[in-house]
Amino acid sequence: MEKTKDQVRLDRLLANSGYGTRSDVKALVRSGAVTVNGVPAERADMHVKLSCDKVAVDGQILDVAVHVYYMMNKPAGCVCSAKGGAHSTVFDLLSKTDRSRRLGGELSIVGRLDLDTEGLLILTTDGELNHRLTSPKHHVPKTYFVRLETEVSEAVQKQYAEAVASGVEIPPEDHEPGAVCRGGELEWESGSTCCLTIYEGLYHEVKRIFAALGNRVVYLKRIRMNKLALDPALERGGYRELSEQELSALTLTNHIL
Repeated sequence: MEKTKDQVRLDRLLANSGYGTRSDVKALVRSGAVTVNGVPAERADMHVKLSCDKVAVDGQILDVAVHVYYMMNKPAGCVCSAKGGAHSTVFDLLSKTDRSRRLGGELSIVGRLDLDTEGLLILTTDGELNHRLTSPKHHVPKTYFVRLETEVSEAVQKQYAEAVASGVEIPPEDHEPGAVCRGGELEWESGSTCCLTIYEGLYHEVKRIFAALGNRVVYLKRIRMNKLALDPALERGGYRELSEQELSALTLTNHIL
């Protein structure tokens, strides 16, 4: 068992870094190939400090990442679940290596998207960040590009925007009760396309808002979470690790209300 968050057993570190099972790692340590701060490791179950200890295998220092953060451009027809059933899952889009367990734990989804919804999806092993971004009390802004079934006039566009700003009352749907949505922002691009920013994560919230306004969403894509925008160069189904600047844009606390 780790003594602190900064300390981890050497065999666990090596196993999670791709050096095989715990048995494989023990054999590797016994061979003398593993060093800690330049000194051959004495035991596979010894603890090392991630913040300062340098672990090397055959002279190659490990680049240890406790947590990983991926941006994915989720395609429609793919579910945000570990088990897809009749549909493929977003985890099926990841390589075997990227799906593997890390020191920080299992990979999880930050803010799920519906089967037919596309766009920005974050996957991470950082459970604390996941909670902070999805907890209702933090009101993290999420922006969606929306295409509506029925084109509306400028006068009706203004009515929609005012209703969204004041908070739309949405009726019950499936297992979810009705609610009055927290006020958001609606910006129009045309009579049938707009960008909607919301501060909650209610069940089918975007679709229910426009249904309550008398329209229907025919295409939905999340394009921003907090201050992090979806990379326009990321193809559907593609993913990559976040840069430090992007992680800062996602987590910057003064953007979380």
